[in-house]
Amino acid sequence: MSTSQYIRCFRFETWASALYIHYAFLTGNNNPSDGSSNRSRPTKRIVDVAAGHGLLAWALLLLSDEEERNNHNNNSSAIPTTKEPHHQRHEQPLTVFCLDVQMPPSAELIQTSMIQQWPHLQDRFDYVEARLEQLVPHPSCLLASVHACGILSDMLVATAAEHQMPLALVPCCHSRKRKLLEGCASPFAKREYDDILNAKKNLPNLADLLDEARMTALDNAGCDVREVFIPEIFTGKNRLIMGRPPSTQTDAFTSAVTESPERSPFRKGRMPPLLDDDKAAASTTVAINPKARFMKGFYVPCEDTTDSRNIVSKIAGRVAANKRKELMHNRNHVNAPQMDLSLWLPPQDAEIGDGGVLTEESLARILEMKSPECVTCEVTKLGDVYINPAGRKSQSFRVQYNRVDGETLSFDEAKTIHTQLRDAVPIQFPAAECR
Repeated sequence: MSTSQYIRCFRFETWASALYIHYAFLTGNNNPSDGSSNRSRPTKRIVDVAAGHGLLAWALLLLSDEEERNNHNNNSSAIPTTKEPHHQRHEQPLTVFCLDVQMPPSAELIQTSMIQQWPHLQDRFDYVEARLEQLVPHPSCLLASVHACGILSDMLVATAAEHQMPLALVPCCHSRKRKLLEGCASPFAKREYDDILNAKKNLPNLADLLDEARMTALDNAGCDVREVFIPEIFTGKNRLIMGRPPSTQTDAFTSAVTESPERSPFRKGRMPPLLDDDKAAASTTVAINPKARFMKGFYVPCEDTTDSRNIVSKIAGRVAANKRKELMHNRNHVNAPQMDLSLWLPPQDAEIGDGGVLTEESLARILEMKSPECVTCEVTKLGDVYINPAGRKSQSFRVQYNRVDGETLSFDEAKTIHTQLRDAVPIQFPAAECR
């Protein structure tokens, strides 16, 4: 399926999800399911997690913009009354940002087209390349994700339950692999998750059981939980889970975060505080994947405040993401890009190809052939040989790219040479594979 076909298919289910999310969180029609009349204020900040093309964020932004225009036209001739709350007379417009580990080129094309059609929305949309673990949670922001694959759904549920954040989630790719799920399962549904993990037989209804556990976690955290189904003609994974913390609890949590003079404790693996010393520390989401530490000190605040929105705008976009990548590849503060290469080694009885035995020296020889004359490369081993349960061996190497004239080689130039090395390995070393 091509990218254009994928987007055409995906837009229908995304739009259907956006309609439900808009009605539940972004309008004044968010009545609690228990029948009480205590309505919450419409959400004005959304993060689209694992956003991909960014279609959900754009759909929600367009729906909100249309409603704001209609309300403005209907109220333009009305005389405000003193009984009308101040926040309703001067409401802040909805702002959204996308969060994903990689911003695809299609997302940039869609953003450009959207801004050309609706230029007034330019300052209300951002796209940040980052991991979920780098998000600083806050109850003023809605966590939203359509087709959150596998344990990402459980991470979002655990984050929403722990930090009293509103959540709108369409799960998919349900899995009960213990190594993955055990660290992401919300403690608010420990019994339900344990039953799934400890089941001795296959679970044909695994999707239903996992989603029930997720909704139980939100319910036990005090959220108002709703389950709706978008039309099955769009997708088989059509369950939409929505959870809204009670407004009284959310207000109390917000007050505790912004006004408490005491610094909250940190669990091992969490990021340092984002706020100033005279405010309470804001912790990021639980560091499920320790690999996120390579971006230590990089935060994505989702709180609906001017300062937080400005921070997100500064770190959003392709240019800012590339600058972070250059910093990431400048390991050990050396004045040269460094990139890693992890390979499955050929079996001992495999035929030796033109490259000879796979070593640092043989990789360096390939790089000499692929690199311009002005570039030199240094190859070193990283750690010991890894052997997987099936007996297959792998080895990682680090390549440092230098210029002969002492100038710094750009990240893009080093990446081009590194890609050529990766493509040449299976040719020069039969039975070797890049991981």
